[in-house]
Amino acid sequence: MALDGARGARDEESREKKKKKKRRRKEEEEEEGEEEEEGAEAGGSPSAATMGDGDAGGRGLAGARPRGTERPSAVHGRLVLAFAVCIVALLAVTALAVLLSLRFDGCGPGAPGGAPGLPARGGNASLPGPARRDPQAGGEASTPGAPAARPPSDPEREHPWTHLRLPGHLKPLHYNLMLTAFMDNFTFSGEVNVEVACTNRTRYVVLHASRVAVDRVQLAEDRAAGAVPVAGFFLYPQTQVLVVVLNRSLDAHRNYNLKVVYSALIENELLGFFRSSYVLHGERRFLGVTQFSPTHARKAFPCFDEPIYKATFKISIKHQATYLSLSNMPVETSVFEEDGWVTDHFSQTPLMSTYYLAWAICNFTYRETTTKSGVAVRLYARPDAIRRGSGDYALHITKRLIEFYEDYFKVPYSLPKLDLLAVPKHPYAAMENWGLSIFVEQRILLDPSVSSISYLLDVTMVIVHEICHQWFGDLVTPVWWEDVWLKEGFAHYFEFVGTDYLYPGWNMEKQRFLTDVLHEVMLLDGLASSHPVSQEVLQATDIDRVFDWIAYKKGAALIRMLANFMGHSVFQRGLQDYLTIHKYGNAARNDLWNTLSEALKRNGKFVNIQEVMDQWTLQMGYPVITILGNLTAENRIVITQQHFIYDISAKTKALQLQNNSYLWQIPLTIVVGNRSHVSSEAIIWVSNKSEHHRITLDKGNWLLGNINQTGYFRVNYDLRNWRLLIDQLIRNHQVLSVSNRAGLIDDAFSLARAGYLPQHIPLEIIRYLSEEKDFLPWHAASRALYPLDKLLDRMEKYNVFNEYILKQVATTYIKLGWPKNNFNGSLVQASYQHEELRREVIMLACSFGNKHCHQQASTLISDWISSNRNRIPLNVRDIVYCTGVSLLDEDVWEFIWMKFHSTTAVSEKKILLEALTCSDDRNLLNRLLNLSLNSEVVLDQDAIDVIIHVARNPHGRDLAWKFFRDKWKILNTRYGEALFMNSKLISGVTEFLNTEGELKELKNFMKTYDGVAAASFLRAVETVEANVRWKALYQDELFQWLGKALRH
Repeated sequence: MALDGARGARDEESREKKKKKKRRRKEEEEEEGEEEEEGAEAGGSPSAATMGDGDAGGRGLAGARPRGTERPSAVHGRLVLAFAVCIVALLAVTALAVLLSLRFDGCGPGAPGGAPGLPARGGNASLPGPARRDPQAGGEASTPGAPAARPPSDPEREHPWTHLRLPGHLKPLHYNLMLTAFMDNFTFSGEVNVEVACTNRTRYVVLHASRVAVDRVQLAEDRAAGAVPVAGFFLYPQTQVLVVVLNRSLDAHRNYNLKVVYSALIENELLGFFRSSYVLHGERRFLGVTQFSPTHARKAFPCFDEPIYKATFKISIKHQATYLSLSNMPVETSVFEEDGWVTDHFSQTPLMSTYYLAWAICNFTYRETTTKSGVAVRLYARPDAIRRGSGDYALHITKRLIEFYEDYFKVPYSLPKLDLLAVPKHPYAAMENWGLSIFVEQRILLDPSVSSISYLLDVTMVIVHEICHQWFGDLVTPVWWEDVWLKEGFAHYFEFVGTDYLYPGWNMEKQRFLTDVLHEVMLLDGLASSHPVSQEVLQATDIDRVFDWIAYKKGAALIRMLANFMGHSVFQRGLQDYLTIHKYGNAARNDLWNTLSEALKRNGKFVNIQEVMDQWTLQMGYPVITILGNLTAENRIVITQQHFIYDISAKTKALQLQNNSYLWQIPLTIVVGNRSHVSSEAIIWVSNKSEHHRITLDKGNWLLGNINQTGYFRVNYDLRNWRLLIDQLIRNHQVLSVSNRAGLIDDAFSLARAGYLPQHIPLEIIRYLSEEKDFLPWHAASRALYPLDKLLDRMEKYNVFNEYILKQVATTYIKLGWPKNNFNGSLVQASYQHEELRREVIMLACSFGNKHCHQQASTLISDWISSNRNRIPLNVRDIVYCTGVSLLDEDVWEFIWMKFHSTTAVSEKKILLEALTCSDDRNLLNRLLNLSLNSEVVLDQDAIDVIIHVARNPHGRDLAWKFFRDKWKILNTRYGEALFMNSKLISGVTEFLNTEGELKELKNFMKTYDGVAAASFLRAVETVEANVRWKALYQDELFQWLGKALRH
């Protein structure tokens, strides 16, 4: 990889040159020939330094080098003397070069055109070479395309460009960024002027830059002091920085202006400044859009690309007049030129970090509204989507959410506008850029005529999440990525709080949070390969790794636990203080803990929040509380805590767990109940491995801990208490709250999976479901059964398990029936809870083979094919499509494939694509897998879902696993830098592998690609090992119990 050149003497090169010169002297003396002129070595290695004697365009190392003129004599003494004199002279020149920080020269023609010297896609291979010093330019250095030079070597100094973090000598204050976008050839040129404050004296300016071709660099103090001489500059790809080497040091406590002129590609990928496209009226149209989080702003302009370096930004974008441009702030002025170009000058931003700076160049149209406080809200999308009103729902709730957050946080929204941009291609569901939030179309566009309740919920929660980020993340930003949960955890928690504001009857925070966040992340955090929610970021690869469900969902679960034991009103006041104190700045977790402790103190409670929460954020995993009745002492119970791990054997293998005695301060809420009554809730703070507590327990009374699952831990009991709880559920389940019933189901399945409970206990618990009329317990059971089903679905005795589940579902399926359509084809809506319950039961019935369910799905899809009118109820379309594809012939698959291509509704497109993965035909599944990598057929972000859904299909699991291994290089190149994508793919393809042979294949595959996505692969190995171990230990026990249960 070619590096941009730099000037400055290198001691290593000096020593090497001395050795070479000695050899040459000996050769010359033996040949008695003229001494050749000593030029600089220009080695074949791309990193070899280039030096010259100087030409019309620049100077050599120290002016012209002295040339040897003495002819060798036959007298041996004179030879020795001459040799010694030369060595002394060379040493003197070398020393002088070091002292003067002499410069490398380079020359060569510049690349023609509007975007000279563009880097090759995927690296810096075609970046211009060494910086050339223009003797007439004062403080300017340029790189017109000469061979590359390596950075200076100075053993006396630490090299600040080799570290993960920027050195901290300079702090950006303001950026003026001017861009010209060439959408016809997908290139852009830029000029960035950065005002920087020097905090410590330095000879180097180090800032981030990657995959850009730097043409010129200038540095000036001010107009009076003039230019600061630039010796040269180079790109250092290992840490993605641009290093500017100066002829003199910058003085502390002074401000300077750095100017960089550069060019780059508008990439055909998913990060930095990239391009996307869509088809309108048969014509393919292109757009350019940015995705800078966490570390990709540097691909679009040289900058100080760390969240701590907040500055103001003034952006100007020049583009063809057929396009419009958007950025974080409104357009201040637009200058139209006669040649069909326009330059948009945007207003200056407040202080902000680089990762949520944004711009877009597109030919979209929009709709708009205004909040009570005067914030202009616009939604930009494809003209046909805007015309259909697909963005109206998102626009409406965004207005309401800004007003909600302004009232809840008591901090106004900080910008004059908020644009929502719906793009066809994006690596994530959405990105919270301040004032210009970008969404993939599937997570913001909603067509009411074809969208289900679950799709509406997905769209709603993504928007709620991103609007929350305008406060948590944009207004107040984490100091560093180790505390990314400070923004992602809060945004994820407020998904449920904000949705409750929009739909008060849905009970999202109290109920749906359990199944969608708590239960899901506890599966992941129960692995020995998990990590703390706050984890050190020591190298570049760690930055991407911290963006996972631990940061998002565990962060949210800990925040919910904190809000519950503080009290919601006190918690809210604490958040208001936190945002007010730190707005437009950065904050770390201790800043939050201190503010919340102060809020408690003002309320008369003295709890050291930091002391409590450090155990939850700095330790990985979570505890399982076990409550045991004390047989020797009446009314006394024993409470123990230990680190919960699914695979106990993994605990002994994990080095970080072998010597760690994990302890948490646990806010254990507890009640005592019987068949008709439940006591009031008490709280016990558990902080030791084992504790004794007095509690009144009459005969037949049961205990229940972690009421409504507000705590981030599991609870186990002695078998007597489990029996009493199961009896309570069967006799009168409504004595327990909906959330408690769901929590019991999830805890029981997880405890059995890990070996803490007999395998039949969770299956006994779900026997009561035939009387359950609430959605949440059914949803918890469905989610808990899913991984168990995947462990068993390729086994000979699978039908026994299948039959047992169908038996539990049958009664409720018959009671609820199927949703009805009215005469005009629109869904007759029942309440959200009722409709989601019906959908859950139908999904279980069809998945496990209920004959009536299969018949109904086949009838509905056959009617659609024969009439070409889709009368399938919206809320169960995905279930019907999948069931129909799996049961019926290849013609149905081809019909769904045709509809996938023809529909323009993004919600419909998504479920049609997923339905294609349900086929039992392995040839069709293979065909789909191969088509998934064609970006013209399947969008990049959707290909991962195709592969994962095929892996979930028992007929396609081995196909997806083989496809993943065969195509890994392609997949890793495409998704390796995108947060979540690689880890999501690796987990999705491997999580249900469960044979010794598959485990061996996984381990062998890891050896082939050692070090790539290492954390995700280690997690995958642990998961598959746990699957294999569970089958060896527990499958016979499970099938024996199921056989007996079905006979009675």
